[in-house]
Amino acid sequence: MVVGVMELSLALYDNESLKDKRSVVKRVINRVRQTFNVSAAEVDDLDFSDRATIGIVAVGNDRRYIMGMLDKIEGFVDRMAIADILDAAKTLENY
Repeated sequence: MVVGVMELSLALYDNESLKDKRSVVKRVINRVRQTFNVSAAEVDDLDFSDRATIGIVAVGNDRRYIMGMLDKIEGFVDRMAIADILDAAKTLENY
């Protein structure tokens, strides 16, 4: 079993409150979950309205497939154009 984890750091602009931030983060998480059938949640920077960190996890049996999926998710979020990607740290673990 291969577990792929991506920590996606986003810069959020034009947010004046945490409520505005939640709206953007929820949209990103819901679209990623629906499109790629992965687990996703906001995992850090909870009290800042100008940035967010989203954790995304995919499980499978092929390392190349999982890494490719994480790359596609990064591109998908970038194409959504509602937040700038600051960093996308990806790791794979075998279990």
